[in-house]
Amino acid sequence: MSDTITEQSRNTEVQTLQEHFHRVLLSNFPFAAWLKDKEDRYQAANVKLAEYLGVATPEELIGKTIHDFFQSDVADGISAEAQEVLTNGTTIQSEKKYTVNDSVRWFDIHVSPITIDGQLIGTVGCAWDITERKLIEQALAESEERYRRVVEVSPEAIFIHCKGRFVFMNMAGAKLLGAGNPEELYGKRALDFVSPDLQDKVAKRIRNAWQRKDNPLIEEELVRLDGTTIPVEMVSVFFTYRGKDSVLAIARDISERKRMQEELIKSQKLESLGVLAGGIAHDFNNILMAIIGNADLAMMRINKESPVIENLRRIEQSAAKAADLAKQMLAYSGKGKFVIEQINLNLLIEEMLQMLHVSISKNAVLRLKLAHTLPLVDVDATQIRQVVMNLVINASEAIGDKSGVIAITTGCMDCDQSYLKDVWLIENIKAGFYVYLEIADTGCGMDKFTLEKIFEPFFTTKFTGRGLGMAAVIGIIRGHKGAIKIYSEPGKGSSFKILLPASEKPAEIFNHVPTQDNWKGSGTVLLVDDEETVRGIGREMLQEFGFEVITANDGREAVDVFKSNPAINLVILDLTMPHMDGEQCFRELRKLKSDVKIIMSSGFSEHEVTQKFVGKGISGFIQKPYKLSDLKETLQNV
Repeated sequence: MSDTITEQSRNTEVQTLQEHFHRVLLSNFPFAAWLKDKEDRYQAANVKLAEYLGVATPEELIGKTIHDFFQSDVADGISAEAQEVLTNGTTIQSEKKYTVNDSVRWFDIHVSPITIDGQLIGTVGCAWDITERKLIEQALAESEERYRRVVEVSPEAIFIHCKGRFVFMNMAGAKLLGAGNPEELYGKRALDFVSPDLQDKVAKRIRNAWQRKDNPLIEEELVRLDGTTIPVEMVSVFFTYRGKDSVLAIARDISERKRMQEELIKSQKLESLGVLAGGIAHDFNNILMAIIGNADLAMMRINKESPVIENLRRIEQSAAKAADLAKQMLAYSGKGKFVIEQINLNLLIEEMLQMLHVSISKNAVLRLKLAHTLPLVDVDATQIRQVVMNLVINASEAIGDKSGVIAITTGCMDCDQSYLKDVWLIENIKAGFYVYLEIADTGCGMDKFTLEKIFEPFFTTKFTGRGLGMAAVIGIIRGHKGAIKIYSEPGKGSSFKILLPASEKPAEIFNHVPTQDNWKGSGTVLLVDDEETVRGIGREMLQEFGFEVITANDGREAVDVFKSNPAINLVILDLTMPHMDGEQCFRELRKLKSDVKIIMSSGFSEHEVTQKFVGKGISGFIQKPYKLSDLKETLQNV
């Protein structure tokens, strides 16, 4: 009896809990719930559904259908879904968008059949408001589309690889690797685009970066589909792509930057060595000035029958050779040209023909192909001759003991930046009209290593030689604001194409004053130079011509001396001095006396500096080291 009472009590308790559960379900849950009969009429509903359908209490829904709350087209769709559940006896889940309380909301809806004793008696349903989630999904989708567009049009190459194989890349990435479109590369191993000898190293670096969460910016060399390599700057990050661990890599083509770095290194190397060469040549010229000047004076003063005359001549010859070497060093530094004149390259080549013929191997044939008409160029003819001679002799040595041809071609052309992209000395060159001189041979040619080193001073492929020939060539061309285009292959010969800016000035007529052997001068000359040896020998030379000589060791002292000696009617002024250089001193002296005659003197100077005196009334120029005859001719011209 007691067991029966206990069982009844337990059943009552369970029934009470179930009623409480149903009551809570229909009143407090944050989702809509309902019960419908087979005629699709509401038999039960919770507070949330009443709120969505715009009534005060759930009881107001009892006996009504969905058509009482929605337009017929929407209501028909909802009823059809309920009928499908009744017909098939299966649950339907769907996401629907409805206008509720004047706002559009999204719902996740579940509708299931209700069966009692095997008979379908109606449906039960519930609906969750998923509007916020849908808005987030929509925003993410829009954001993903924007990001995808950004990625697609990005100039940077972007790759994603999963388990080592490409699963995504943009068009820039496909082009970087040499493909027409990204689809060609999907599924291919990323490491296949790295040099075989570096694949293990790169794979290890990727693993280490994954473990350490490190994303360094690195430089890499990738192998394209056609086998060529391309340098890139790359960074990789690790992330989840479509649910899988993946690597996102961003790469930038740095070919142009590498090329510019190489050009800069070459330029800096040439510039630094040029400064060194120019400084040495400057001091060297001052020493030679004393040697040549004293030898000249000794030969003038000594008995012509003296056996010492021959020794003096040898001293003079050796000094002249040393001066030529100094000129090569000046040419390398780009500071060795002072006598700028308008010349026709064709005439210069024709004048050199005899000398060129005797300078080359008997196995080499010299052929000329000179343009019929050629613009003039503003150059130092002596230095351009040196360029031609060096290149022709090198061509002859490249031909060696075999028979071959050395072709000298001239012409003119309008050069744009694309043509000038791969020339030497690109830092000086500008697009425009150029006269070219090309010297080509059928000799042994050069490999890549030799081409890279060819213009470095003291680099030579010969058993003997100073290695200054080609260094002087590059210096001369640099000083003339020109460039060199080189083509060479081992076994196929070489071609050197010199580009010189065509002259924009009209041809000038130069009047030359012939030298008089017995010429003498008069008056007071101020000789300004920071080297004591130059001042000493210069004084003697000028006195030999009948001048009174006053000296100063820098520009500042020269100005003071000039102020205190109004009888000075000629100044020989060194260009490079401490405290006050020649250019500053020139301006100060002209302020003191506007018509004073000034001859500039120097062993070297930048072409731009000499151009500053154009139109300012400079009386003359003499290059150190100079002989008595050079000084006499300059003084006569003044």
